[in-house]
Amino acid sequence: MIEKEDPVISEEEAAQYDRQIRLWGLDAQKRLRGSRVLLAGVGGLGAEVAKNLILAGVKGLTLLDHEQVCLTGCSRDLMVRVDQLCSKHNIKVFCGDVHGYYGYMFCNLGPEHNYVEEKPKVVKPPADSNDGPEAKKAKIDPNETTMVKKTASFCTLKEALEVDWTSEKAKAGLKRTPVDYFLLHVLLKFRTDKGRDPDPQSFPEDSQLLRQIRDDVLEALALSANLLNDDFISYCFSEMSPVCAVVGGVLGQEVVKALSQRDPPHRNFFFFDARKGNGVVDYFGPN
Repeated sequence: MIEKEDPVISEEEAAQYDRQIRLWGLDAQKRLRGSRVLLAGVGGLGAEVAKNLILAGVKGLTLLDHEQVCLTGCSRDLMVRVDQLCSKHNIKVFCGDVHGYYGYMFCNLGPEHNYVEEKPKVVKPPADSNDGPEAKKAKIDPNETTMVKKTASFCTLKEALEVDWTSEKAKAGLKRTPVDYFLLHVLLKFRTDKGRDPDPQSFPEDSQLLRQIRDDVLEALALSANLLNDDFISYCFSEMSPVCAVVGGVLGQEVVKALSQRDPPHRNFFFFDARKGNGVVDYFGPN
């Protein structure tokens, strides 16, 4: 939540957040200074998000740590219900989780999220220039920038998870779709069915169950089981601290960007695969 009153940045705060103010501007820092955030779930990922938001300078951070209501480490049904409730009240929603070497974040900033993006300034030559056709072309001045207002639209988590993969459009884009999206479906169903995540102490039986859930999920989506091979099974147990650090950093960054209305947000999923050492942003849901 962002307070309506224009927050005041003291001299001490200006000095403390000097590097950030240079990066995203005084107005963005003021929005952060007037923002209150409810962080639900304080596990490994939630702790990283809390650290990053506090360092960014939000006015208030309320920590809610209860397994039945958390948005990091909660069930699919709970996330969907919370997201739908927040959407009705125009409240921005972020979800995230880490499963072994894999992590993800999802955000729903509403049907119309406004933000500004800093772009290099385009300099147009004078209309009466007689220096030839090249001189009359618009050029980019690397030393000057301008702020461009933009808008991005987001869908609910329910819509993002219920893509119809039998449509021709979805089939055409299947090769470009990160398998992490389908892995997320498998892990969320495991949590729904068992009420917990894969446990290293139950590795043999949980591995077999993950394999069966993978087959069931992909069959329900009308997709081949070969889309997600068995390699993932050995790498989705426990909550890896380095993966929490990466996903928590990205999630915290996205919350800051949404509150400050500065820079383009990730739309609407971010997936991180520590085995490959990279992350990918992709959008799922109605356009």
